[in-house]
Amino acid sequence: MNELSPHAAQLRAAMAGPPQDAAWSGGLWAACAQLTPAELGMLLPVAYRTLADEDAPDHARQVAREVTWTKVQPSFTACALTELFLALAESPRPRDVRFAAGGLLRCTEAWDAEALGKPAAVLVEVAGRKVDETADAALAVAALAGPDAERELAGRLQELYADSPLRSAEVEVLLATGPRERALIAEDRRYPPLTGEWPLLTGAALGPSAEELHTELARQVLSTAADHLAAVHAGRIPYAADKAFTAADADTLWRAARQALRRDEPWAGELFATLLPHSAVAPTTAKTLPSQAACIGLAQAVEAHPTPESVAALREARRVVRHAGVTKKLDRILRRAERNLARRPELALRLPDLGLDADGTRRLPCGPYTAVLTVGEEATLAWESAGGRALKSVPAAARRDHPDEVAAARDLLAKARAQIRTLIRGVEGGYLEGTVHRYDRWRDALDRSAVVRVAAQRLIWEVEYAPGEWRAVLPAAGSADDAPEPAGSAAVRLWHPARATAAERHHWRDRIAELGLRQPFRQAYREHYRPEGTGDEGAGGGTTGDSAHSTTMFHGHLLRIEAVLGLAVRQGWNIEDDVLVLPVGELTACFVIAGSLYPGASGWAEAMEVKLFRADGGPQPLAEVDAVRLSEILRAVDLLVSAGSFGWCETHAHEPGAWQQLNRLYAQPLGEGARMRREALRRILAAQIASGRVELGARQLLLDGRYAIHLATGRVTRDGDPVEISLPTGRRAVPLPFLPYDETLLERVVRTVEHLM
Repeated sequence: MNELSPHAAQLRAAMAGPPQDAAWSGGLWAACAQLTPAELGMLLPVAYRTLADEDAPDHARQVAREVTWTKVQPSFTACALTELFLALAESPRPRDVRFAAGGLLRCTEAWDAEALGKPAAVLVEVAGRKVDETADAALAVAALAGPDAERELAGRLQELYADSPLRSAEVEVLLATGPRERALIAEDRRYPPLTGEWPLLTGAALGPSAEELHTELARQVLSTAADHLAAVHAGRIPYAADKAFTAADADTLWRAARQALRRDEPWAGELFATLLPHSAVAPTTAKTLPSQAACIGLAQAVEAHPTPESVAALREARRVVRHAGVTKKLDRILRRAERNLARRPELALRLPDLGLDADGTRRLPCGPYTAVLTVGEEATLAWESAGGRALKSVPAAARRDHPDEVAAARDLLAKARAQIRTLIRGVEGGYLEGTVHRYDRWRDALDRSAVVRVAAQRLIWEVEYAPGEWRAVLPAAGSADDAPEPAGSAAVRLWHPARATAAERHHWRDRIAELGLRQPFRQAYREHYRPEGTGDEGAGGGTTGDSAHSTTMFHGHLLRIEAVLGLAVRQGWNIEDDVLVLPVGELTACFVIAGSLYPGASGWAEAMEVKLFRADGGPQPLAEVDAVRLSEILRAVDLLVSAGSFGWCETHAHEPGAWQQLNRLYAQPLGEGARMRREALRRILAAQIASGRVELGARQLLLDGRYAIHLATGRVTRDGDPVEISLPTGRRAVPLPFLPYDETLLERVVRTVEHLM
């Protein structure tokens, strides 16, 4: 493409000629926003020349700056790439070599290596002044600059990384590859681009030979690092806080970890099981760690490309770490890694083997005693005497005479519990990701792992027997005799109430109650939402004021800001321009609160609308979003509203004016969480309802005609007057009946009813 569109031609003229008229100057940003990748590729050399020209008029520099800030991925023809190299080499800065390396990846034609040689040599020479910041990009461009420039750069890097053996080994491997492979490594950066830098390429792949070369390098790097940390912990290498690896080695570790996890290499799990915990804790009792940079880098690699084994290793690192700051970072990374595991459905149900029997148990001899690990709704560890008699706790003789065996049993219990948590969060995260499994692989996962089987049997699944024909099954209830065996390639997904009819939802809730089944996470009783205009408004419902691009279903709730922000951080929300934003795949959800939001903010604010935006920044019509994904986004908002609206907030319940705030919430329409609570109470208190002592109203539960318990706030009144209930705890607490899911407010309402009765 050699011709520019009118707006692109006008931008080029503005960088070279007199000022444009005032009417057009206001359209500068609009003109930049309309640039195509190819047009931007032709304009960038002009822009870089203009910015380097100190005598250029201010208006030209302004236009050039806006062109370089355009958030479009540029592409270059061979001619445009040559112009880019020449423009950068006229007034080179050390970091300009990054643009040259990036241009190689974005060139759509075979470039002219001879024409690029001379400007490439200039760029590499200047980059050598700050070679520690530009090494990867300089190596890519040096492949075109000639053997002399490449040898000189390699010598500088060998000297620079003399005390970084991992990085030195990586450089040696890079020198055996071509310019494109080197440029891809330079593009693989830990941190997002700065203003004026191009968007990073995603999905670009190395060639087969280079892929294998880098995979082998990754194995060597991770193995060497694991051996080094093992030596530190064994005392063979003196320990010094944060000195196990240099900054360059830590970056190399991060790249190696990403490569191994992205390809799901079979040897990676064992290495991460050693690397992450050893990098997170000192071999002494100090609260330091061998290398904070390496620990966080490895954790970030797990977050980007999680596998069940690496997430388990990350959870173990979080368990042993003593550094308070690193603990907080690992908490955030671990939550995101578990959610991201749902994006890899072929891996989400794969768990490391714990040696469990088919019934989910494992017996571990400890001298004359036996530790029995059992995986059910949760993992438990019991003890038996030599005669098989059950013991209340670990025998003192076992602790004294067999400490290693007791420690191994407890370690296995911790691993089982970690696996259960990782599995549950990964599977539940599949709702937002639209995860679908192959039936044969799903069945194999259930047969292979007792942890997966026990959890999956208590969940409702949908199997696609024919295109568009899904049948819901609950493995714990047994399969229907007339249900044929699905094909191995059939799709399997989690059942969700947003896809079901009202009759189907009631059927599964009744079935769960009949079986006394506690599901791993809330599914049959899961809140579901559909704003007005998206169909089935009765499920979750909207409110007047919903538009095609937003919903006001939460408008009017008064929120305690610190409670909302505390939960929002744990759930993955960020604050941008006083708005809470949640990235969901290619969409971004925005929850508007009428208040100033910033870390540490406090006070009260009113909930406003919820909006969705596409990746390009345009508004997303709600009706076009998948029903389950939309429901889950709105559920995430409702969790924030519930946390900040006295859903029962012990911290603020006795503040001055708290009852006035509760009175305001009392008049609000019930949210979906409260409606699900009502559905559960109808089944839990079926006998009391049948006797006439309990009556479930639209918003509250009535007891003996006098007491009223609000289903959204837990507020208790008697004949209209507020009543403060102090519930017994510990041994004095009334035993709870079966609850279909865990929730503090549901438990409190049931305990309140039992206490008042």
